[in-house]
Amino acid sequence: MLRLLVGPWIGKAVAAAAELGIADGLADGPRTGAELAAELRVRQQPLERLLRLLAAVGLVDDDAGRFRLTATGELLSASHPASMREQALLYDSHYFREAWDRLADGVRTGEQPFVSAFGEDVFSFIAARPEEALRFSSGMAAGAGYAEALASAFDFSGVSKVADVGGGDGAVLEAVLSRHEHVIGVLVDLPASMEPARERLLPFIAEGRCSVVEGDFLERVPAADVHILSRILHNWDDDSARRILANCRAAMPAGDGRVLIAERVLPDSGHPWLSLAFDLHMMVMTGGAERTGSRYEAVLEQAGLRTVGESEMPLEMRLLEAAPVSGRNP
Repeated sequence: MLRLLVGPWIGKAVAAAAELGIADGLADGPRTGAELAAELRVRQQPLERLLRLLAAVGLVDDDAGRFRLTATGELLSASHPASMREQALLYDSHYFREAWDRLADGVRTGEQPFVSAFGEDVFSFIAARPEEALRFSSGMAAGAGYAEALASAFDFSGVSKVADVGGGDGAVLEAVLSRHEHVIGVLVDLPASMEPARERLLPFIAEGRCSVVEGDFLERVPAADVHILSRILHNWDDDSARRILANCRAAMPAGDGRVLIAERVLPDSGHPWLSLAFDLHMMVMTGGAERTGSRYEAVLEQAGLRTVGESEMPLEMRLLEAAPVSGRNP
């Protein structure tokens, strides 16, 4: 019980390490506490106390007072190709904390905790605050450590055009275009994600293989052979998820096409802790949910789609491949 109760302290220590740049300070090799404190311009004794806790949870190794990063700790470096630094900072942001502070009230009343805390939904909140929108987009992209797995899990050999719907900073589309050189891509999202996506996808834009467009996937999506919904549907209730899927169905080639859905899919029984933690997070932040396979099938059917394939990915993620139901339109 005590380990569970001090869990938030661990998260705060990790966020502090990200904010202070500890992983970047250790990126070139081991440092003593004094050396690292001088480089980061912080106080040595408090830093060493923080480092000892980071060693206890596996982010650094402590060799007689010389600290070096572990493979997990390297993920807090801003230069790491799969960096989770921005995600650590996002999860420690004030609006995440304040929404979670309303969890018990949300269970009592049924009111969404984020709306209770701020008087508006999280997407409206972020859209009105450009700095928060940039951190949100960067933090969500940092959680896409499965991008390479997605790009390799589906056979893109017969695909001409891919649309990454709500594609954030473009990490998933970048992985697809890098692995499959014949594919043309388009990323559609709200304005807050446009510049990070353009920057990441610039080489493909320069080649004429990619475009980044502003759009609202609740209204329409670009035409494509394959539409990717990467951690999108869990943000929305069933009616909104059906609308998004129906828009993808309407934008497919006649009688063909695929929707690739990357989500954590809950089992009908059992308790996968990471997926269930994100399910509660969706309840707190967005009003959405992680769904079981059978619940996804019901939403897909209402949109004129059905699952024709499924692949496992890292971090309890799954890739659902959906195809149009013959003769059915949503």
